[in-house]
Parts: sequence; C-alpha cells; structure tokens
Amino acid sequence: MSFSQNSSESEVFKKIIDHEIGKGILGIYIQCEKPKTFFDQKDFKEQTGLEVPENILKEIEINGTKSSDGIWNSDLMRELNYGSDFIKTKKCLTKKDVEQLFIKTKKRQNIVSISEPLFDNNYENCVVSVSYWKFTGSAYGHKYFLKKVYGVWTVIVEYGMWMT
Repeated sequence: MSFSQNSSESEVFKKIIDHEIGKGILGIYIQCEKPKTFFDQKDFKEQTGLEVPENILKEIEINGTKSSDGIWNSDLMRELNYGSDFIKTKKCLTKKDVEQLFIKTKKRQNIVSISEPLFDNNYENCVVSVSYWKFTGSAYGHKYFLKKVYGVWTVIVEYGMWMT
C-alpha cells in the first residue's frame, strides 16, 4: 500500500470533502483506505457527454492501469476545518473501525471512502470515486471529473452513480 501523497492528491481530497459537505451531508466519518480507481473513457464519454480532449482521457486511462489501493495520510484529516456536526472525528477509520462502528451503534452511518485520484500527465484533470457506506451491505457512490481552473481544483461533473 502507498502512503505517499503529492500536493495534487491532497488538494483533491480536500475539494471532495468540501463538495460532499456542501451538498448538505452531515455527520460523516472518513475512511483511511483509498481504493483503486477504475476509468474507462468510453463510459466517461457516454455518461457525461463532455468534450474532453482525447489525449487527456487516454492519459487518465493509462494512469488508471497503474492505480493501486493505498492509505490517505491522516494529517489531511487535521487540516479539515469542520466541526463535529459535519465530520464526526479527526481520525480516519480503517475497515475494521468501520465494522466496529456498525456493530457498536447498530445505526446507519455516513462513512466516506475516497479513491486514489487518477490524473492526466500534467496534473490538470482528474477522476476520483466516492463511496458512502451506510451499513453493512448498503452503499452508494459516484465518480467526479475535476479540472484545475486558475490553480484551484473544480468539480466539473458527477457521473457513474451506483448503489447496493
């Protein structure tokens, strides 16, 4: 598993948390593990209708083949400036922590899992997956396509929704 994070990964992590909280989701826990991200440019084109240059989509797809599971740096959690109404704890949860939380509370939760971001070669475009674990066997998620606009990561489109 990879523990290293470049600044673009950290910026994307914070942008996704800001975006999810901005949608009005309260009381989230953040999972430490960042699962591998899968990207298929044909699916992307069909689901988004965006006209992204072919070479950028190809770079993201190629970089996706190198994607692997990893761990988010727990220091990122401390950098988030949200109260406990929004983020329940400044500690990210392992898979075992998540299982224990479900067993202990016997209630639905908002556990957010953010995948490894896939970038183009210039780190100007990115795809990342977000999953919400509500309870054992109950989850939903989607992908985001982000673009760096004037030095700031911006969510361009949400696509690839799924649910169990």
